[in-house]
Amino acid sequence: MVDGSFHEQYVYEIKLKQKRGPSLMTCVIQEPKNLEENSEMNGSFKEIATPFAYMQTLNYMVKALGDVFKYLNTYELLNASRVCTAWNIIAMNKLLWQNCRLKNAMVYDWERFVDFIDQQRTNMLDTRQMSIPVQIDELNNFWLRFSKAMKRAQKLKFIELYRCPTHVVEDIIHSLPQLEVLNATSIKNPNVTKEAKNPNDFMALSLNYLGQMTKLTELRLKGLTGIKLTSLPSFENLVNLNKFSLTSIKSFPKDIYQSLNTITDNIEFLEIGDCDCLSKDFAVSLNRFINLKSLRLENCCGKWDSCAQDVFTAIRGLEKLTILELVNIEFSNCVEDELEKCVGIKALLIIPAYVSQSATTNCHLIDCLKKLSKTLTHLVWGLTHELLRVTDLFITQYQQNQHSIGYNLELSHTKETTNNIPILRTRKPRQRPGEESASEKDKDKDKSDNVDILSVPALEKLLDTMMPDAKTRVIKVPFSGTVRVYLSEQFNDL
Repeated sequence: MVDGSFHEQYVYEIKLKQKRGPSLMTCVIQEPKNLEENSEMNGSFKEIATPFAYMQTLNYMVKALGDVFKYLNTYELLNASRVCTAWNIIAMNKLLWQNCRLKNAMVYDWERFVDFIDQQRTNMLDTRQMSIPVQIDELNNFWLRFSKAMKRAQKLKFIELYRCPTHVVEDIIHSLPQLEVLNATSIKNPNVTKEAKNPNDFMALSLNYLGQMTKLTELRLKGLTGIKLTSLPSFENLVNLNKFSLTSIKSFPKDIYQSLNTITDNIEFLEIGDCDCLSKDFAVSLNRFINLKSLRLENCCGKWDSCAQDVFTAIRGLEKLTILELVNIEFSNCVEDELEKCVGIKALLIIPAYVSQSATTNCHLIDCLKKLSKTLTHLVWGLTHELLRVTDLFITQYQQNQHSIGYNLELSHTKETTNNIPILRTRKPRQRPGEESASEKDKDKDKSDNVDILSVPALEKLLDTMMPDAKTRVIKVPFSGTVRVYLSEQFNDL
């Protein structure tokens, strides 16, 4: 609003390169002509001289712009610095460059960039969602220049790497031993577009120099296309390590447990992926982490079942452990028996693998959660899109009598033919050791057991009723996205 009580306004415009939202930011600055002693705007100020009032207004402007610039990313901040000399001085304030985020920005000269952030005493560099070349040759040169320049970034304490190959992670570990936080959660082989299945396509990663990073408090390593871990160092020098995450590791070295046994017992957050590669020795290592508060286990299938009992026994022995995340877990009878005893767990994320017998899995999981209902305060149950699609297809075919699915479906609990899951109505008695296997007649009887079809909203209501004192949530996610689901992103109070 412009009227006679204000001086002529000054308008500055910045063109912003962004994918969403407006592309033009306009800042209007006006100075009041008269500030009365008892006015609402100036009620706490006494009558002051004009030069001082001008300086006061200028000071307010600088402070206001500084507060606005805090919300600009690196690209926008650089654009703002080109508006005028005053804006350049404000934008180049070292406090605004403590955290440098390169989202939507492309760096062409890494040498000059490192000189700049070193001059600005930047502590944190976040390269997530930065623009990178598309062509393979350009991409390889891009990362080579990055690795070479980063050797001189000795003031960095925190670095987040984005879609880089494994050799970049190795170079950073070797060149920047002063780092306190190193996250590389999207390591990618530029020659592979999808998750690698062939062991020859796995990216080799060596962590030989990790032991020199004595100030390290957090380490997260995760691959998008499969990683083969070739070596792990001794962690005995990493006495400050608090968070440790190794996920999407398709192959571990044979001496991994010797390395895990050297991790400080002060660690509080641990994440291990592809647990089907682990053996019973993992439970022995887990027993050491007496201060562990959060544990995440991914891809608990295959050989995992042989060590599940030992792992859950170790979990129950960790008195401070309250957060447990089980992603893509084969929910066997052993897992059910062991998990329902984990009364010390307060927050649980569980995403069953749904390899087979999904109705039985859901039935057993509900029974397990009933027994934990008095101790859980937070629960997230993950359903895969694939399970929902298969269930919807079975319902449609059953209604049309076009396909026999081996069960009698009970559809009274749902009015929709989409967004449903199957739940076995009655549990089958387990075969005890020494008992003869069921006869063919009994097997046919089992096949005719009724299966309830429950909609996702009905499942949410069931969990709310079963756990009135807990925060419960049912999420739907594609199988490929299950490893990107975290409890901390679902609740704000964890």
